[in-house]
Amino acid sequence: MQMGKIKLLVLLISLNSCISYKYIDIEFYDPPQKSFSVQGNKLLVLENLHLRNIDLPVQKLDWAVDSVASFEATNALLNLLQTSPWFSGLSFSKQTYYRNDSSKVVLPLAWQIIDSLSNTNDCQTIISLEYLKVRPYFDTYPIWRGDYKEYYGFIKVSSYAYWRIYNVGSKKIELGQLLTDTLIWEKNDWTDVTPGNQLPGVFEACAYAGADAGERFAQLIAPQWQKDSRTIYVTSANKDMNRAYQLAMQGNWLDAASFWHKLSSSNDKKLAAQAAFNMALANEMLGKFDVSIEWLDFAKSKYPHLKFLNEYGEVLKQRVSNNSSLKSK
Repeated sequence: MQMGKIKLLVLLISLNSCISYKYIDIEFYDPPQKSFSVQGNKLLVLENLHLRNIDLPVQKLDWAVDSVASFEATNALLNLLQTSPWFSGLSFSKQTYYRNDSSKVVLPLAWQIIDSLSNTNDCQTIISLEYLKVRPYFDTYPIWRGDYKEYYGFIKVSSYAYWRIYNVGSKKIELGQLLTDTLIWEKNDWTDVTPGNQLPGVFEACAYAGADAGERFAQLIAPQWQKDSRTIYVTSANKDMNRAYQLAMQGNWLDAASFWHKLSSSNDKKLAAQAAFNMALANEMLGKFDVSIEWLDFAKSKYPHLKFLNEYGEVLKQRVSNNSSLKSK
């Protein structure tokens, strides 16, 4: 019995030694979909609250849910700006501004107001939540399931958010962005489904909708670090492949690439393809995405049946798309 276990262990070790690749964890971020220039080292997030008639209870509720949503939207944006590597080194502040615009059009703030806010907060760039409207709606009704009855209920919140970015120095609005969305929560139960019980409460749901509006705007302007994994080829029988792998794990992708570049000319087509695949990875790590795709195509020409070629090709195409804005700068 003991001998059998030893034989099985030897077999597992030999099988593992035949695996020519490893998975590595990486972190990266791509540039924002919407970019703007930041003057100086400070940035203000402005929450606009529109004054209105709140004499009636329904008007007071309307004001309250919009205020809660606006507070959460600007907080969510501020938090993501602070963690975005794109805005590393900047300091941030937040302020609430009360306005009484009567127009149905969301007008820009007057430059006199912008200048005053800029002076108060010592900043030249202002990201302003110009307007945020949330509309909660709830319903519930019974559903018969044969001989028994259950209840279905939902609460949904539609949101309409408009953002602007003001450049104080140039007196220009660098970005205007409208975002709309609808969040919905559903539940089935044996008793009436109501907000605050099986469903989020009205204020809680509106707060979620506000935070969502802030997060979705942040996705456009404030990229975050992303965690992912990549495949790297390591051939135990080849000392140069092993040495290159060790250099890459130390973050020395340039020196690792010097080994892979030579091996990509090997007469062993599978080894050449593996080295070319690793060259694609090295160029991705160095931000050269077009070159990375060229090396992946070269790997495919050497050994079309190499694992992960198609999967990695799709990843690289997405990285090229995400970074296309850099070419236009």
